[in-house]
Amino acid sequence: MNRYNHSIVKVTAASILILTLAPILHSQTVPSKADCKPLVMQSGSTPIEEAKPQKVDTYRRPPMVAYEVQEDGNVRKLRVVRHSGSKELDEKLFSAASHWKYEARAGCGSTKVPLSAGPISDEGTALRVAEPELIRAYGRGIIASERPLTAVSWGKMWTVGGTVHCSHGKRGTAVPCVGGVATLHLSKEDGRIVKIFHTE
Repeated sequence: MNRYNHSIVKVTAASILILTLAPILHSQTVPSKADCKPLVMQSGSTPIEEAKPQKVDTYRRPPMVAYEVQEDGNVRKLRVVRHSGSKELDEKLFSAASHWKYEARAGCGSTKVPLSAGPISDEGTALRVAEPELIRAYGRGIIASERPLTAVSWGKMWTVGGTVHCSHGKRGTAVPCVGGVATLHLSKEDGRIVKIFHTE
């Protein structure tokens, strides 16, 4: 083999090695979506001040915003997607959300947040935020049949769900409950709807 052919073989072997190792090295340095941690709001985020609807307003429900969280934790493409009927209340949520900051998630890309109502500290607010979305998902009739709705605090989440109404057998004998309820998981930190589903 002459010197020219020998050089070609060395270059080819090096190229094959690079092409083989590149995906492995890339996977070790750039996390996959499965490896990315959930969104975590940094402490010190601007709280939302309660606004009382004015006489000219027609209050319907708590407002909600949509946005994208960038890799550096900043909020972009913010907009109001569920109007409350109170312009002041909508503007207060929008203003607060524009200052929200999440923990950075390098290599994870941007994350879309389709619905967020802001920090939720009590059961009543959790119910007011969740109920319209449950009705939107499953219909007013279904949700009416599963009242009362309850909100249970669990770690950093609120779990809002309906009630299974059990029928009774003859002469008052108990009958096992059958059926599921509409359920919604709500983040306490920013009021994000994390998951909405109906149990079996």
